[in-house]
Amino acid sequence: MSCHNDALDQLREAGFRLTPQRAMVLDVVYHNNGHLTADEVFERVRLLSPYVDLSTIYRTLVFLKQNGLIGELRLEGGPARFEAVRLGQEHHHAVCSGCSRMLEIDPADLNVLESTVRQKYGFEVNLVHLTLSGLCAECAASLPQRSGGGNYPTPA
Repeated sequence: MSCHNDALDQLREAGFRLTPQRAMVLDVVYHNNGHLTADEVFERVRLLSPYVDLSTIYRTLVFLKQNGLIGELRLEGGPARFEAVRLGQEHHHAVCSGCSRMLEIDPADLNVLESTVRQKYGFEVNLVHLTLSGLCAECAASLPQRSGGGNYPTPA
């Protein structure tokens, strides 16, 4: 039994066609432990079916993201990366704009943010895959202290 069967079932239940391309992309993304670029997904799908083109991969990734089956991570200056979204295993990232280090953030750490946004703005947040950007402790420590508190990059 495939680990992405729940995702396939969600598509079927929502009334979407389960094309071979969608099934292959889901299979590749769900059987990967990291974050794949569209090109990496394309390379792996081509091993399964050499007739799939890159534009199909892009359209399929957008479709799967819009339907909450995959998450997208964008790092400054880099290509979008995709990963499986598994119910009950939501997680978030903090990405350092200095060294590109990526940290996993526990969803429980964002409960206060979710509550504040709900109470203050009346907005129900769907925190499935959030990416925060900033500086890791090492990069922040390497910046000179400026008056006004905190570490900030000096203007160019």
